[in-house]
Amino acid sequence: TETPAADRDRSAAMRAALRTRAASLAPARQWLSTRAATVTPAQLALEVRHRAEAIHKDVLAPLNERLMGPLERREFVQTVPLPFVLLLGNHSSGKSSFINHVLGRTVQQTGVAPTDDCFTVICPGTADADRDGPSFIGDPDFGFGPLRTFGPGLLNHVQLKVRSGLSVDNIMLIDSPGMIDSPQTASRAASFLSGTLAAQLDSPLSAESQQRALHTDRGYDFLGVTRWLAERADVVLLFFDPDKPGTTGETLECLTTSLSGVNHKLHIILNKVDRFEQIHDFARAYGSLCWNLAKVIPRKDLPRIYTMFLP
Repeated sequence: TETPAADRDRSAAMRAALRTRAASLAPARQWLSTRAATVTPAQLALEVRHRAEAIHKDVLAPLNERLMGPLERREFVQTVPLPFVLLLGNHSSGKSSFINHVLGRTVQQTGVAPTDDCFTVICPGTADADRDGPSFIGDPDFGFGPLRTFGPGLLNHVQLKVRSGLSVDNIMLIDSPGMIDSPQTASRAASFLSGTLAAQLDSPLSAESQQRALHTDRGYDFLGVTRWLAERADVVLLFFDPDKPGTTGETLECLTTSLSGVNHKLHIILNKVDRFEQIHDFARAYGSLCWNLAKVIPRKDLPRIYTMFLP
């Protein structure tokens, strides 16, 4: 048990530490007040950012590396400026319609057939503007620069849409190309559902075949790009629709590779449930989706599947 004298000494030490800390912040407060009187708010914000980047680079990053700290091991300037939601799913599963509904205006084109083959980043702004992939990814203010490592095939399939007057203006949404089976992914889907995938992975040609399939299907590493985005997204929504409840091979492959380890932010959605006229039709589609997911999710219990439709 501590004596009253020891308790008083500890309190005095804490007060002294707080006074020392407050004194160390005085120069920063003085600098801020002086600069605020001489420059515009935008210039002040830029100066503060540059100083923060210098502190991160010269002080925090080396300390984090040496002590194996919790900070991400990437450049400070590559941080995505806003929280973002990644939307994945089969083509015609309702991703674009969901985006238009949430944002309160038509941003994405919708349709039954595949309407877009790009990753589309939708960001709030004061005026409408569009930017292509090389211009957008090369801008350090957005933090997507590392995507350059996936090559020019990806750069030509990424676009930025800045839109004003959105119902939700404090997040970004990323729409992805609708997943659809080519002959390669159709073959892999059959392997998934028949349980022969493990045997294929043991083949000495499997790695080469998979790499060739990646570039044949999309022209870039689609699963790798999806993995990169999913790791940095705050929420990942995976859409299914009643017509293709979990039977698209590329979707199942994405679920088992790109989305592995991000279960804490992954939400599986069965969309367009208003199409069911009878309850047994809904039960059949829901059961089919659960059955197909059970084939590829190595867990006894399936994750929760949300049902949804747009008014």
